[in-house]
Amino acid sequence: MDARSHSRSNRAAAMLSIASNTVLMLAKLVVGLVTGSVAVLSDAANSGGDLVASGIAYAGVRAAARPADENHPYGHEKTENLAALVEGMLVLAAGAVVAFEATRRLIDGSAPLVGLDLAVGVMVASALVNLAVSQRLRRVARRTGSPAIEGDAAHLASDVWTSAGAAAGLILVAITGWTPVDALVGITISLYVMAVGARLTWRAVQVLLDSSLPPEELAAIEAVLAGFAADEQVSFHALRGRRAGSKRHVDMHMVVPPDTTVRNGHLMSGRVKGAVREALPNAEVLIHLEDH
Repeated sequence: MDARSHSRSNRAAAMLSIASNTVLMLAKLVVGLVTGSVAVLSDAANSGGDLVASGIAYAGVRAAARPADENHPYGHEKTENLAALVEGMLVLAAGAVVAFEATRRLIDGSAPLVGLDLAVGVMVASALVNLAVSQRLRRVARRTGSPAIEGDAAHLASDVWTSAGAAAGLILVAITGWTPVDALVGITISLYVMAVGARLTWRAVQVLLDSSLPPEELAAIEAVLAGFAADEQVSFHALRGRRAGSKRHVDMHMVVPPDTTVRNGHLMSGRVKGAVREALPNAEVLIHLEDH
């Protein structure tokens, strides 16, 4: 799949997330206000944060698809990582707001809840919708390597658990009549949401700071280079790799025999680049030639 197809898939996935989050946020907000459930309202706030994050992800994947220009000669791929950073921070903020409100309800005393069957139904429906959409986004992210879509999938996957937890808490309230359970569930949900936001933020920051590729990806490259070193009488050193959006940037030095012509050296480096790209899709490879 080429870069243009990746971009189309990412945009379609982001639009699906925007649509689902809009519907679920509105449904939870209405039901939360009608029933007075802080757990439902907290989940509505979480969906609201995810809606904003989905919009940012959409903007990020659109910007990342723009070709390199005079001011951005290396391309715009890192806008996806910037979008993922903002997503993580928004999720953190939404979790903090929910934690504050749930704690206030717990201290002040929870008001009586009404229409619990409606609230439980909305939470179960939300969990099922988010499960389906998150799996769809995860498949797209796995195919395209988009960090923004991967972050969006993680948000929705966390919503599956928060909605299921809220439904379980409401069922417990209906059985026992002890309304503080609702606030306790809200606090638990908020802590989980904040943990997800912190993880997404940390991962985005690492890419923006040009952290190295994961050990397993570097090992895959080294395996390719070892094969060429054994067959072509060449050696490699100064291997480096980093990510920018869904693209990987890899560079290294290749030492060739002193009698190697410039033409043959470039032909050999071209074969190495092709093999590295086969092992690590969507990689930009730069090789510096040296002689013994």
